[in-house]
Amino acid sequence: MTVPVESLVDGAVRTLLDAVAPAVGSRYARGQLYAVIDVLRNLRDRIEERAALAEADAAGAADALARIVVALRAADAAGAADAIAAAVRAAPDGPPAARAAALAAALVRASEVLAALPGAQAAAARAALEACLVDRAFRGIAHLKPSLLAEISRG
Repeated sequence: MTVPVESLVDGAVRTLLDAVAPAVGSRYARGQLYAVIDVLRNLRDRIEERAALAEADAAGAADALARIVVALRAADAAGAADAIAAAVRAAPDGPPAARAAALAAALVRASEVLAALPGAQAAAARAALEACLVDRAFRGIAHLKPSLLAEISRG
């Protein structure tokens, strides 16, 4: 039987908090211990790539890239639209992490293309890109645990 990584990390954190922390005498060592616990808690959900997170990132990127292509075509920037559409078509259908990575690269390509266009011509496309990046950032931090910085600093 394989124990899920999350269970292993949870057990290690529980042991550190329940058995090790009470036995640590110095403030410095306690601060170091809480720093390790903080890292473990935040890495817990990032140790293995989560298919659901990759799928959400890929779906958001694909939607934004489609809106960018439409906006660029409407702004008479067909060449730029074609370059971005080609990058989207080149993205693999799976696995989710590979698709998300390819579409993230297409977002980078889109940002490069948009940077070269006049502001008014690419305004709608830039708005779609910005919305996608904000969503990705929030999705990325949504899995972080509350910080133990107060405990770390108290030692």
